[in-house]
Formats: sequence, C-alpha cells, structure tokens
Amino acid sequence: MKKTWLVLIHFVIVLVLISCSGLKKTDEVDVPHVVGIAYMNLETGEILAYNAHELFHAASTMKTPVMFQLFKMRDKGIIDLKSEIPVRNQFTSIVDGSLFSLPIESEKDEILYPFLNQNLSFYDIIEKMITHSSNLATNILIEHTGADSIGATMRMIEADGVLVMRGVEDLKAYSLGLNNVTSAYGMMKVMEAVYKSDLVADSSRQEMQEILKRQHFNTMIPAGLPKDVIIAHKTGSITRIAHDAALVFPPDSPPFVLVILTRGWDDHASAQKVGARISSKVYDYHRGLLKRTDIAIPDLLKDE
Repeated sequence: MKKTWLVLIHFVIVLVLISCSGLKKTDEVDVPHVVGIAYMNLETGEILAYNAHELFHAASTMKTPVMFQLFKMRDKGIIDLKSEIPVRNQFTSIVDGSLFSLPIESEKDEILYPFLNQNLSFYDIIEKMITHSSNLATNILIEHTGADSIGATMRMIEADGVLVMRGVEDLKAYSLGLNNVTSAYGMMKVMEAVYKSDLVADSSRQEMQEILKRQHFNTMIPAGLPKDVIIAHKTGSITRIAHDAALVFPPDSPPFVLVILTRGWDDHASAQKVGARISSKVYDYHRGLLKRTDIAIPDLLKDE
C-alpha cells in the first residue's frame, strides 16, 4: 500500500508541474480535435506542455520504445544486434495465442516483405522499423523483447502513459480495446532517454539517434523548422491519428525534445500542418523569440 501511495503522489506532482508550465489556453475552440504537446529543454530541463497526460493511441511512436529496449538488451549482453534472425510473417495474438499474419498491402513500400523467409540482422530490421515504420519489422522485434520488459523499462525512465502491449495488426486485441497508448509527456521521456539515459551505453544512444535522423516521413515537426536544424524523430499515424516525437538539434541553441500528438483530423495532411505550425512556434520560444503565453494552441488548431 505504501508503494502505491508513493506512485500516486509522484503522479500528482508530475501533473501539477506540467499544469504549471503549460502553454496558454485561449477561449476553447469547439472542434473534435485533440492535441497533446510536450517540450523539454535538454540543457535546462524546462518543460512546456499542453494536455501532456492525455492518452492517445500510440500508432507507430511505440516503435521507439521497442528500439530502446533492444539496445538496452544489447548492452546487458542478452542479444547481439549483429546476429541474424528469420524474417517471418506469423505472430501470436495476446488475446488467446492464436496465429495471425500481416496483410502485404499494409506494409509501407513493401520495405521488408521481399526478405520473407530469409535472415536479416537485428540492426537491419530495427532500421526498417524506424526509418520506414515497417509493421512487419516491429512484430518480429517485439517477439524478441516481449511487452513486459518494455513496460519495465518505461517505468524505469518514468515514461508515464506509455504502454506497449502488443505488436501491430493483432485484430483480436484491437477489438477488445487492447491497444498501445502514449501520452505526450511519456513519449517526451522516451526521447529524453534516447538522448541521455544511463540505462544504455553512450554508443547505443548515439546509434539510436542516428537511426532516428534517417526518418523517411518528415511532414510534421520537421516541416515547421528551418532546413539547417537536425531532427531525430519517429512519426506515427492511423485513422484520425497523426503523431511526431523528436529530438531537435538547433545550430545555435541547446537541443530539445518536442512531442506532438493529434487525434480527430480526418486527413493526416491537415493534422501534420497543425503539427508544423506548433513546431514553428515552439522553436521560436526555444530560441527566446516568444514567451510561453504567446503560444495559444487552440488558435493553431483552426483551419487556415
């Protein structure tokens, strides 16, 4: 009981801190659109947030925790990421243990399907999971990490709201509402861990950042930033969901984390434009060009 109360007290403190550092809320906009935003200055630790503990379907942002867990396992000597594993398309539902496969048409650019029934290294499969958001790669890798171990690691880095329960296209689990979820605050902590967590080696943090820098989809956070800004990030999208979680490296100021989660837009392009507008405002704030009260998120959600 004592441990439970400590956890609850910590959660309440986090909520209070986030609320106190929140972005400006102007008059409420009556639209079915929801955003969650979290910013962290990686030099000062300052946090700026809006709906930071709202839970969203994680979509493909859950692939960064999977990658982090694999590098953590590598550093503990549990796996060798250079070793090869079979590329197969058969997985087990978390509901009843029944088998399922991913439909080929769901695989982005068929990035991994040409390698079916062949062997690839963990490194190669991680690269495809992150840079092209391969669902097949994700399901292969999560069978080597297990969801429970990812959950334990998320608790260690205090990634509140991040829950990786399963791989992709487990329709039985989906029908029961057993989905991977995230909050902006929790995913911010994941990205912070990729940057500086002691749970993994310096070399692992650097390797993960380099993989994230090779992200193929760049229409949300990067679209709102100058071209000379280096970004290591992971996007995620499903129906009426579009997210981006980034480490941002400005040329003239400290690095920062920015997570933008969206729900309710019928087309991803509109949500991504909103994310780009938010990204631009936060970048100006980070460089001292705006005050936090100058960032009125509801105004940024309106159609231009």
